[in-house]
Amino acid sequence: MDFRWFQRLDPTPRLILFSVFLGLIGGFGAQLFLWLIHMGEVLILTPLSGYRFLTVATASHSLKPPGFHFYWGIPLATTAGGLLAGFLVYTFAPDAEGDGTDAVVKSFHEHAGVIRPRVTFIKTLASAITIGSGGSAGREGPTSAISAGVGSTVARVFRLSESERRYIVLMGVAAGLSAIFKSPLGMAIFAVEVLYARMAFEGDALLYALISSAVAYGITGAIEGWSPLFILPKTTFSNPLDLVWFGILGILAGGVGAILPNVFYGIRELFHRLPVPNHVKPAIGGLVVGLIGSVLPGILGGGYGYMQLGLQGALGWSLGFLLLLMIGKIVTLSFTIGSGGSGGVFAPTLFVGIFLGAAVSAFLHFVGVRDVSETAFAVVGMAAVFAGAARVPIAALILATELTGGYRLIVPIMLAVALSFFVQFALSRRTRYPTLYEAQVASPIESPVHRRLYYETVVDLLQRHELHLEGDLVSSQLVEQLSGDQGIALGKTGDRLYRLRVAAGAPVAGQEIRALGLQDLVIMSVIRSDHSLIPNGGTVLQVGDELIVCATPQALQDFTPRLAAQAAPLKNPAEPPGTEPV
Repeated sequence: MDFRWFQRLDPTPRLILFSVFLGLIGGFGAQLFLWLIHMGEVLILTPLSGYRFLTVATASHSLKPPGFHFYWGIPLATTAGGLLAGFLVYTFAPDAEGDGTDAVVKSFHEHAGVIRPRVTFIKTLASAITIGSGGSAGREGPTSAISAGVGSTVARVFRLSESERRYIVLMGVAAGLSAIFKSPLGMAIFAVEVLYARMAFEGDALLYALISSAVAYGITGAIEGWSPLFILPKTTFSNPLDLVWFGILGILAGGVGAILPNVFYGIRELFHRLPVPNHVKPAIGGLVVGLIGSVLPGILGGGYGYMQLGLQGALGWSLGFLLLLMIGKIVTLSFTIGSGGSGGVFAPTLFVGIFLGAAVSAFLHFVGVRDVSETAFAVVGMAAVFAGAARVPIAALILATELTGGYRLIVPIMLAVALSFFVQFALSRRTRYPTLYEAQVASPIESPVHRRLYYETVVDLLQRHELHLEGDLVSSQLVEQLSGDQGIALGKTGDRLYRLRVAAGAPVAGQEIRALGLQDLVIMSVIRSDHSLIPNGGTVLQVGDELIVCATPQALQDFTPRLAAQAAPLKNPAEPPGTEPV
């Protein structure tokens, strides 16, 4: 079939067609993945343990909490699932371990929107086995990886540009998550917000993400119905004084949001150091999860049924049991994914937030504050913890209202989400793992995508003498990158930008640039005192001059000793990082 007509289209209509296509893939891909999880439950979890996942529909009609029952076979099921998933992942596609959404974020920033088809296929199977056998993980990460992976593959077939491929993987994330959560607006915003750890968005991709998200939601609605994912009793916010309690919940959620990533990645680091083959590590994690799940089955899988119970008032559960569910989910999620299993972290984080909110409500009841709604606190806690841990406050705000239909709670959600974000940011600033999504970067300027375009534009303007580098124009990020050993890569030429300083007593001080005999190195700007010069051959270098140079690593190594009073060994600047696809 001749697709040249498609390649001749302008980028906008081409991306609109792709967004519709990915919406279809996301919608039907989600249904396929849910069926695969069900098959994992039917073939592994239930035969070995006798346990079946509690569904949202069943939980919504429950009038009392599930009674205690010890499921001795659950460790067998979770260990077997981990063993099968580990074999698949580490035999055929090691990149398929972990969370699918984080892999897509990494693909956007570092791999030009490229996701290998094998990774998509293996992640789908491994995640279905992990979750279906009782692993404590969410189903949303793999579904976003399915649509993003298919989109990336098709985009490569059509030879689309890097920027289009990056947009396409974001459309895939929006479509896959929308199909699972029935939250079209929230998931479209999440897809463009999750890339950055601060308040920043990939705004140019939002309209396309909205289309793909809407199409995927339409498919899910046509198959499953149009009601929200969770079914809540009518609840509203009417007492302004309750904002005090919701504010406290937001602060606590920020603290939990700071702890969760460090526990999650800390356990992953323990497994990395564990001296056993990678293939069996998910089985070890599965065994730990199974032992906990045998007495606390609510933490198994995505936990959607138990989330429904928490949202409809926790049905009289004690404060201690609510906290036990929250802590148990953090631990089991960390062991499931941190050991090398495959699944999502989105739904488990919502689980943690729901039971934090329910626990705060139970505590207020215990101390005599009787007029607070358990449902309202669970909804607000869900949004607040996810907003902090994932650094996506706007998406979390919309998500909570779409998931539950709780639009009357928009004011307390707004307050708690904002406080959680600020508290989480402050507490995690100096931690090793500040956010739940490791591939996030702080802001667009920190992304290799935008940084390269920014620097190449600056260099082009400098070369054409259309820009003088005034002192206040050089951003802190630019200065930091220029001053480092790696400098700034300029495309694929091998040249890099560096920022150097002429020291007192340097051999080059007092010499004209033309007399230096430079090869493979160009001095592009001289910053002197509070202004900059565009140099020429007659420019005389002075002590204290800061030089912006374009050079190969070898040329820089040869030139740097001439800037110092005494020659000192110089680390060989690192080569530009590779661009091996996910």
